[in-house]
Amino acid sequence: MSQILPPLRAALLCSVTVLLAGTGPALAGAHAGAGGKPKAPPTPDAFYEHTGFEGREQVLTDAIVRAVREARPNNGETLNFTPDQQRMLGLAVAKAIKTISNDTPYQHEMNDALVKAHLTNIQFAKDNGLLEDMINHEVKTQSFMLKRVGKMIQDGGSPELATIALTERTACFYQLVQDYQRTGTTMRWKAPYGNVLAVSRPLGQHNLTEQEIHEVYTIPLMKKQAEIMGMDLDITPWQADGWVSMTIKVPEKVASR
Repeated sequence: MSQILPPLRAALLCSVTVLLAGTGPALAGAHAGAGGKPKAPPTPDAFYEHTGFEGREQVLTDAIVRAVREARPNNGETLNFTPDQQRMLGLAVAKAIKTISNDTPYQHEMNDALVKAHLTNIQFAKDNGLLEDMINHEVKTQSFMLKRVGKMIQDGGSPELATIALTERTACFYQLVQDYQRTGTTMRWKAPYGNVLAVSRPLGQHNLTEQEIHEVYTIPLMKKQAEIMGMDLDITPWQADGWVSMTIKVPEKVASR
């Protein structure tokens, strides 16, 4: 049963958010119309965010692919998208437009669904005393990749490979974290949870804080990930501005050999 509850709660959270997004004015403006009469429910067509591109994703695909080619990526790199990849790009842009257009009851961001899934699972683990188990399981599922990168470094690769493995190379990071900058073995990023927590905490969906997540989830998770690669990790304590700085380094006992 415990394996079923986290995704179920995630689905319920998304459902509540959709309800709020679609009926924000009604929630804010009471349940009765003029003269005390019950306000009519919204029509299905008015119950979700429209962008005008529904069914016109191919138009976006053609326009975006053309714009990307005209922009010319740096260093002579090319984006030779297959037709399927071009279609995927068009769908992604359509979803980006729909997400960014959704500002009721709060401004949605591109990582919105991923943040909610993370928060729901972390909250479930906290409520049931399973945080350590959850982190250990997450690291276990990543261990094949982490050990492989650790071997690359042992064979003479740069320690930067470890930093990249945990951040820029994995969609688990760059789809969750919207704002980040890497310099060598140091990655600096803005914690992604505050936008949703500002809405979900007053509703009682979560009682987590950003600082709590940083201390009981982010730090222990990343330290265990680094350990699997045979590396050490320094990470800053929680800062009021939400910015985190993490540096991967070779253990002293290894560096001194």
